Amino acid sequence: MKLKVMICFLAFIFFNCKLKPDSLFLQQDQIQITQPRLEATNQLIDSIAYLTASLKLEGTKIYYTTNGESPSENSNLYTSPIKVINPGTYKFKAYHPDWKESDIVEKVFYKKGIPIDSIIWHSNASDRYKGVGSLTLNNNKKGTVDFKDTQWLGFDTIAHATLQLKIESFVKSITIGYLSDPGSWIFPPAHITVKTSVDGNNFKKLSINLQSIDGISAPSLKHVDIPIGEDIKYVQVEVKNVSSIPDWHEGKGNKAWLFMDEWVLNY
Repeated sequence: MKLKVMICFLAFIFFNCKLKPDSLFLQQDQIQITQPRLEATNQLIDSIAYLTASLKLEGTKIYYTTNGESPSENSNLYTSPIKVINPGTYKFKAYHPDWKESDIVEKVFYKKGIPIDSIIWHSNASDRYKGVGSLTLNNNKKGTVDFKDTQWLGFDTIAHATLQLKIESFVKSITIGYLSDPGSWIFPPAHITVKTSVDGNNFKKLSINLQSIDGISAPSLKHVDIPIGEDIKYVQVEVKNVSSIPDWHEGKGNKAWLFMDEWVLNY
């Protein structure tokens, strides 16, 4: 009896050892490598910015596109920091011969806008997320996907302010930058109203509704462009959050957060 048990035990070890390399390979092939880490000297372009991609995993190759399309192994191979002159979207993906390729990570570059002379706030950011002060939305620095980044202003209801230019200028549009991170109770804006004026008394109103989201997604930087197309000196912006967190979310019924970074006046 003892001999039979010993034979079965040895047979079990033999077959498991024999299958182990293949089993490990199959598991390894299904493991996804992490996204490349992107760092930019600046995301609002007035002259030149440099974009660096890195991933500390031997044998990894990073590919990227500059036209907004998804990168593949036929795309540009990243070898050194990229010199960025024009606004646009840079997308990256990492590949390794033994692992599953990474998800796409991107960095968006914007044209530096018209300088804003002053910002008058009609609503207050949370003390927990007050950025770097009243000029956070116009300091030419974008926030990251980390909501604790000091470049974010966080509101639990409305972000409302009046922007004043030094002189009357032609403004093509305004770009409103925001964070979408529903897993952290941070939702995209529900409604944006923009009012423009030359004298600060008579305002012309523009408004848009934004599409709501219906599920948890990875944190991402978003923006919306609102056309203006006229000579103005004052811009009043009111960004409203969703009235409450929707029913599909674990925080349903509670207030959602609204996170803003740059408001850019484009010429």
